Amino acid sequence: MAELAPDGGGSAKSPSSPDLDAPTESLQEFKKRVDRLLTDLDKSDAAHGKISQQTVTTAAYGQNFPEAMSLASAYELVHGRLQLLSRTLGEQLEAMGITVGAADGDYQTVDHEHAQRLKAIQERTQNYYEQYQKQHEPKGHDKPDAPKTGDGKSSGHDGM
Repeated sequence: MAELAPDGGGSAKSPSSPDLDAPTESLQEFKKRVDRLLTDLDKSDAAHGKISQQTVTTAAYGQNFPEAMSLASAYELVHGRLQLLSRTLGEQLEAMGITVGAADGDYQTVDHEHAQRLKAIQERTQNYYEQYQKQHEPKGHDKPDAPKTGDGKSSGHDGM
């Protein structure tokens, strides 16, 4: 559980990281801010579900000329990336809320459901990152022996 700081205030300390000392009030306020951001995102036009519904048909650009098809393709590409961005942002905010809540207590009390959700978010984000790297990697710069970043191994066996 949270230990009392020398000044008598609450603090969150991890048994595996005794130097981590954050006032409980700060973590609780930060989590509230993250939760508000996530709520605001979900209510906005940038929410993943709303972006998914905002589509323009190919026929709306015109037919039988290459520029219309090119514009439709560009729209679909950008629209898909906006959907991915919205989903990823929402998931990252959710993950921050879960981890801040865990840091406010002790990490031992993180329930299995939250741990699995964090792991799923981490894996999905890693997959997005790897796909992006493959698509945007300069040709001829393959480094098969280079270590991968962001594989979660520095966080422990379960990514926490």
